[in-house]
Amino acid sequence: MLLIKSRVKKYCVAALWLFSSPIIFARGGQEISPEDRKQLKVGNFALPLSQQPAPLFSFGQNLVAQGDFLAFLYVAQLKGKQKSLVEAYPFFLYGITDKLSLVISVPIAAKFQEEQYTSHDFEDLIVELEGIIYLSETSTSVNMISLLGDIAFPTGSTSKTPATGLGSPHFFLGVTLSRTQLDWYYFTCWGGIMTTTHHHSKIGNSLLYQFGVGRNIAYRSDRWLLNWMIELDGTYEQRDKICGVVDCNSGGNTLFLGPSIFFSTQRFEMDIGIQGVVAQHLFGVQSRDSYFAEAYFGWKF
Repeated sequence: MLLIKSRVKKYCVAALWLFSSPIIFARGGQEISPEDRKQLKVGNFALPLSQQPAPLFSFGQNLVAQGDFLAFLYVAQLKGKQKSLVEAYPFFLYGITDKLSLVISVPIAAKFQEEQYTSHDFEDLIVELEGIIYLSETSTSVNMISLLGDIAFPTGSTSKTPATGLGSPHFFLGVTLSRTQLDWYYFTCWGGIMTTTHHHSKIGNSLLYQFGVGRNIAYRSDRWLLNWMIELDGTYEQRDKICGVVDCNSGGNTLFLGPSIFFSTQRFEMDIGIQGVVAQHLFGVQSRDSYFAEAYFGWKF
């Protein structure tokens, strides 16, 4: 369902503790000075960090310089047999430090439709922290590991059909590994969503596993850059429990694959892409997914 799939672009208590601990940097075991952080302004490094390529469908890697504030408008659609879930929502990103970023996302179900039922409402509000735990830089490459955690507050509705929320807080903890070169960009992300019980019912926990590769198409230093990327995103969901009884027609494993195009300038950025289902094994009898499309438009203030 899109409530889980859309979390892919997103334990907060555990994350806060981890992010407050010393950050690890690689280069002789010492923290890198601002002067040493400067890459050549070519390819993927043609623009500042906030305007450089990052995954569209996969979670994390929302890292910017201290004091940077960006606002985005996301639109997304999960299409399947007898269902179409459409979202349109604002997404805010702020650099608390050069090593720690805050994300606030307010998902809105613009039109959720399953069979003959239609609903629209706010979904569950998401607050996320992401911090760097390993960083190795040269003038032509960056290797990074980040840790992120978020909490989703139950602002959506469970009384509507389709539901626009899970009905109780749920938590996410994940890790990302990435390598950025002048022309190429590689990453993998692993994480899990842990749900809580509401009125003796509980949506199944989820495991996310994601991979991607991108390449710079063209750029002009300090002006703009254009990239393509292809992402492979997998989600394994446990079965739900409804009033304490396991729902046999829930849960399963789905694998999406597809490309996206990223463009940015000093202030503006956009990313548009589509993924098709390359493998799907669902438990019991469920409506199958066909594709997931997503786009965003952002501005740096």
